[in-house]
Amino acid sequence: MKNKTTKILITATLLLFSTLNCNAQKMSQEEFKSAIIEQITLQAQKQVDKLGGGDIEVKILNMPRGGIEVQNKLKITVESNTNGFLSRDIKRVSVYDGNNFVKSFPIGVNTLVYREVLCAINPIVRDQAITVSNSSLQKAQIGEYLGQTMDKKPNNQLVATRNIPKGSPILKNYVKSKPDVIKDSTVNIIFESNDNLKITVDGKALKEGSIGDNVLVRSLKYNKVYHAVVSNKNEVTVKI
Repeated sequence: MKNKTTKILITATLLLFSTLNCNAQKMSQEEFKSAIIEQITLQAQKQVDKLGGGDIEVKILNMPRGGIEVQNKLKITVESNTNGFLSRDIKRVSVYDGNNFVKSFPIGVNTLVYREVLCAINPIVRDQAITVSNSSLQKAQIGEYLGQTMDKKPNNQLVATRNIPKGSPILKNYVKSKPDVIKDSTVNIIFESNDNLKITVDGKALKEGSIGDNVLVRSLKYNKVYHAVVSNKNEVTVKI
């Protein structure tokens, strides 16, 4: 009788451990990392879609060694301190064994976003016009520039406000509308009297400006500097 009872206890114990092992979940380090990346990718895609979309690539910069094992259902959460998109962020990973908290740790994350945007195909210097010869739509990594890129060729003429290296995305704050008068360009200076008498001479713009702006110009004929108002494209007016 005693031997029979012992056998029953051993069998029950084995069945219990067998059941626990069936419920247990184990992940290698690579599987654990992949599960974290999958969560971050889904979160980032929702944020990026609101900012024009793009293809997501997530890189974890520091990952603890070793895998993870729990006795019940494994749950992994990834949270950030901000609700918005950050190309570089510190996120907190939390691990749960069923409803029981196991551990948490920070990870550095670099989220890359690839989309077709306007890029410099040749170096563009400051004050140079943006044209088809120096720019085109290309797929580029723009994670740190979301909301600042140009997703189509501009309808109006633009000039660079800074030097733009070859291959770089052309950002909205890197350009401005091309002025009606460009610095150092040749302009028509119209001298206009109160009785509407007009005399036109060639001049050089010493400052850029759009219609209505005050600029300085130099008369090529008289070699004198005048205060003028931009009255048309490549044209300024001086009241006399």
